[in-house]
Amino acid sequence: MGRRASKANKNVYYLARIQAAARVKDFSSREQASERLGIERSRLARIELDKIQPYPEEVLIMAKAYDAPYLCRDFCSNVCPIGIENALGGKLKDRKKDSFERLSLRFISSAHGMEDLSRKLVDISKDGKITEEEYESFHKVLKAMNELTESVKEIKAYIVDNPELRSRFEKDLTI
Repeated sequence: MGRRASKANKNVYYLARIQAAARVKDFSSREQASERLGIERSRLARIELDKIQPYPEEVLIMAKAYDAPYLCRDFCSNVCPIGIENALGGKLKDRKKDSFERLSLRFISSAHGMEDLSRKLVDISKDGKITEEEYESFHKVLKAMNELTESVKEIKAYIVDNPELRSRFEKDLTI
């Protein structure tokens, strides 16, 4: 087995290759992996060392070969401008990197009072229609739901952006 590349140890493509090496011996060295993938060895090294971004086609090849579909999601969410804009609801902006603690507090703050909002939603929906008087309450419920949804997305994005967490929770994520 090849040596661990300490400079690449947080790179998502490198980590995916190393995980795949546990199943497929050819992925244990960059040289063998490059032959199997059809990506030049020096290019694969630059990708794994964060010197260059891979082409979408290369990401697709690695995702399939490594059995790591999250590579495509990561690329689309963090590199591809179309994917980034789509993930942000058509609002192209830099995703700020908040700490896990801040994201957790934001989630808890959003979730606070959900029991009361759930009761309001039951009251609004129990007769099967939304009356004119209920629209304002329903608007508040939807606003709170949107805030909670956004908090959940931010925590999931935090996990996806962290290769160690992503590898542990990939099966639990639907982004």
